[in-house]
Amino acid sequence: MWGALVAGVAAAVLLGLARASMRRLVVAAGVALIVAYLAFPFSTTVGFVSRDTIRPTLLALTPIYPLLAVVLVAGLAALFVPFANPRLGGLVAVGLGAASVGVMLAWRAELPALVALRPLHGLMEVFTALALLVVIALTGRGSARLRWPLLGLGIVVAGLTATLLLSPTGHRLFPNAVGYYRLVTATTPAEQQDIVEQHNANLDVTNSQRQKIGLKPLPPIETTAGLATERLPEAAAKAGYRMLRPAEGGYGVGVGFLLCGLMVGSGGMLAWRPRLHGRGDLAGGALYAAALVVLAPAFASTEFGIRKLVEGWPFLVNFLDRSWPPLLADPSFGQFGIYPLQEVASQMLITLEIALVGTFLGALFAVPLSFLAARNLTAGNALMRTVFVLTRGFFNLDRGVDTLILALIFVATVGLGPLAGVLAMAIHSIADLGKLYSESIENVDKGAIEALEAVGASGSNVVRWAIVPQVSPLFLGWTLYRFEINFRVSIVLGLVGAGGIGFFIQDKMASGKYDQMIIAIIAIVIVVNVIDFVSSWLRGKLV
Repeated sequence: MWGALVAGVAAAVLLGLARASMRRLVVAAGVALIVAYLAFPFSTTVGFVSRDTIRPTLLALTPIYPLLAVVLVAGLAALFVPFANPRLGGLVAVGLGAASVGVMLAWRAELPALVALRPLHGLMEVFTALALLVVIALTGRGSARLRWPLLGLGIVVAGLTATLLLSPTGHRLFPNAVGYYRLVTATTPAEQQDIVEQHNANLDVTNSQRQKIGLKPLPPIETTAGLATERLPEAAAKAGYRMLRPAEGGYGVGVGFLLCGLMVGSGGMLAWRPRLHGRGDLAGGALYAAALVVLAPAFASTEFGIRKLVEGWPFLVNFLDRSWPPLLADPSFGQFGIYPLQEVASQMLITLEIALVGTFLGALFAVPLSFLAARNLTAGNALMRTVFVLTRGFFNLDRGVDTLILALIFVATVGLGPLAGVLAMAIHSIADLGKLYSESIENVDKGAIEALEAVGASGSNVVRWAIVPQVSPLFLGWTLYRFEINFRVSIVLGLVGAGGIGFFIQDKMASGKYDQMIIAIIAIVIVVNVIDFVSSWLRGKLV
């Protein structure tokens, strides 16, 4: 919390010293603060079991703590700061950020309380439909010809989406969207007393279960304050009641204080150096805010943090201790001995062969398909345009399915081994190479084509004498580049049973034989660098 606040101030100061626009940062902090108020979790409510836990936003908490609306007001006011007088505007921004910090600190100092959740039905469904409308409409913003058709398409898609999500079918397909956004409201003394009685009535069963796992029995409670660190009765949780813990927040806490620090710091720098503003600050600030509000939940959902890395450090140290020195061979082990270096060489060869065969098969099918997917060769009649659309559609569909998924399918189809990896790699390479090949064909010099057409050459002769000589070096270059990628991919495919060095690594990792696994890692580093060097050299000669 305090670290985020200091980080925001420090970032603003450093950017100010680098002469970045402080007005742009104030706008960015304001826009992002509005989004954080509406959408980012700020506190925690608990029920009977862990899945009952809800993390409400500042907007959802405002009914029981109206002062939180100051954060929304600060975000909106930041967009209308009187920047005609930069010093005054900077001081206003400092005041807005400081007021928001004070309100959020006061809220987090509140005691736990029993609350009721009131779902806002239809809000999430309508918001999803409107988001689709905005995305589709913005797609045609730069084209006067497509602007209105795309807007109409967006309205239709948004309407159909809202209709589906609000229907019983939508509720069945997306149950979590039903009543997703919930306001936190206060409970009456009668409701609180009823839940206290439920808790005390269930104490015998609860204490019996706690005794079995060695926990102390719970005493009866007189008020809901006794539930501050406990779970609610099951019936109360199902009825929509929760125990609100203001001090336990989600990622919105860090984001909120970071944005307030950014607003305070940028406002202070603007008051100190009034010239730190420029043209396009509103648009630039909105762009910065968009980046912030997209990255914040992304970092939170991936559980990014240094703490887990620190906690896992002992395993890394143990891994390094057990993996060095590498065990190259041990003829005295067992009846036949073990020879990891020899096995790594064998599996590395298989990995290279998987990549080689997969790339060859992919290129073999991609070459003819690329001519059908080239726009400049298929614009002659309706039939060829249809072929173009179908071929490009196949490429897009194929590229949308990752090689790893294809490998899992083929492992289930043909069994473990290199064949599954070859098939997966070849199918995915067809689309990738086909797209690259077709774009190369579309960019050929039209002079040679027009010269042959002028003397009456047939279409096949135009392709043979005007297009193929130009694109052949490019095709070879793209194929070599794809082979580099496929070699790296083939290592990962081995982890799912498609053979090769990846399968060796997975086997040794699972059995804890790190001194053998490290040989494969070293070999991969060496081979990857050799392939990159040779491929780059060849592509430099060909293209």
